Formats: sequence, C-alpha cells, structure tokens
Amino acid sequence: MAEPAADAPASGHTRSLVQAIATAVVLLGLVALCAYLGRGAFFLLILVVVSTALFELYDGLILAGHRVVSAFGLAAGAGLMVGAFVESVEVVAVTAVVVVLGSFVLALRSQRGTTPATDVAWTILGVLWVGGGGAAATAIMMLDDGLALLIAFILVTAVGDIGAYFLGVRYGRHKLAPSISAAKSWEGFAAQIPSAILAGGAASIFVARLEPLEGLGLGLLCGLLGPAGDLSESLFKREIGIKDSGRLLPGHGGVLDRLDAIVFCAPAAFLYYLLVLPAA
Repeated sequence: MAEPAADAPASGHTRSLVQAIATAVVLLGLVALCAYLGRGAFFLLILVVVSTALFELYDGLILAGHRVVSAFGLAAGAGLMVGAFVESVEVVAVTAVVVVLGSFVLALRSQRGTTPATDVAWTILGVLWVGGGGAAATAIMMLDDGLALLIAFILVTAVGDIGAYFLGVRYGRHKLAPSISAAKSWEGFAAQIPSAILAGGAASIFVARLEPLEGLGLGLLCGLLGPAGDLSESLFKREIGIKDSGRLLPGHGGVLDRLDAIVFCAPAAFLYYLLVLPAA
C-alpha cells in the first residue's frame, strides 16, 4: 500500500484522503456483512477480491506488451483458493503442478509473442503470489475460530500500514528504497512496526484463541513483512510502467494496491498461527 510523498500538495492529499476513508468505510462494511453471514460468504468475498487483484496484475502486463494467458492464470488462482476452502492439499498441489506445466505448454502457442519465457514466469508468479496469498487467507479462515483470526490478521496489517502512512507523510525524510518507491520512508517503516504490534495486542482482547503474547507476535510479523509486500508490488508496477494497479477503488487505486501487504503476509501468518496457537 503506497504512501504518498511527504511533500505532496496539501489540497490533493486531502481529496485523496477523503476518498480513501469513504472507500475504506464501504469495504469494512462489506467485510462485516460477510463475516456475519459466515465462512461461505466470506470465502466468496476472498475469491472475488483476490481474483480481481490477479486480473489487475495480468491486465497491467498485457497493456505493457506481455502475452500472459490471464484466463488460465485466473482459473489456477481460483483453484488454489477453492482447494484451501475445501481443505484439500491434493487440490492445491494439483493446481500448482498444472499452473507450472500449463504455463510452459501455453508458451508454445503460435501467438506467444516475443517474450514467452518471461510470460511463463509472470503467469506462475501471479498465481503463487496473489492467488497463493488468497489461498493462505482462506486457510486461516478454515482454522478453528478462523474467521476471527483472519479478520484480526487483516486489521493488524491494515493498522500497521495506516501508521506508516500518516507518520511517513508527516515525518518521512529518509527514503526506504528510492529506486523502487519514492514515497516509502524509514520513518514510515519505523512507525509501521509498533502500530502493527499494538494492533496485534488489541486483537488478542477480542479473539479467544489469541493470547496477548501471540497477538504481539502477529503484529511484529505483519509489521516487518508488510513493507516488503508493498515494495514488491511497487517493483512490479515500476517494471511495467504504471502508477496504480487499477482505478476500481477511489482514493486507493486498484484492488492489488490494497491487498499487496495482505497477500504477501498471509502465508507467513498462516504458518505462524499453526505454530503458536494451541490445539482447539
């Protein structure tokens, strides 16, 4: 999730912030509704949102001249998420094998373009990066008390990013990775970690299976890995020459712009939950 530059014009920043807050309120309402309806509804939300983010990635690549087969990648990404939802390791494994072999076979077609090997790599990476993140989020949801654990993970990641956003805008002077993102600062990164840790501690109050120390550990994990997810997406956008992954969310950019840290951190959060949570 990109931070605006510290020297951005105040009026433009205000308009963007108003849009961002309004969009965030709508998204939180949708999350709350799906959580109320249960796992099935929440899985449909994950499937739609993550598939949209994956479509944005492939669409950006196609606009940049690549010949990725987006329909194949989208189907494979959905396959990973469905496999996680039905708790079938076999479905996930078969999907992973199919996406690797299928991407190479599709690169042999006559309309493969001039960069077939690169397109194979992008197709596979998109499925594993974005679709795999969605599958990991789904796997968290399927744990005991998993819906609460998933929402806690999402909110902890989001709060860390919000802390980085505001303190980075106000105090950011030292660039974190200027060759990748001109907006990210060390000051924002320094704010992201304690913000996420505090959010993790707060989450443990409301999630029965999450002890305070475990909540703090979740916050530390998300605070450390979240910026890597942000920068990874920035690296992708810089390579293909786009500013936002899309324009679907006013004030936020595209769906992938909002999910970058979440899909990056979700596999690590799932493993963390498996390791530290006591058996229900």
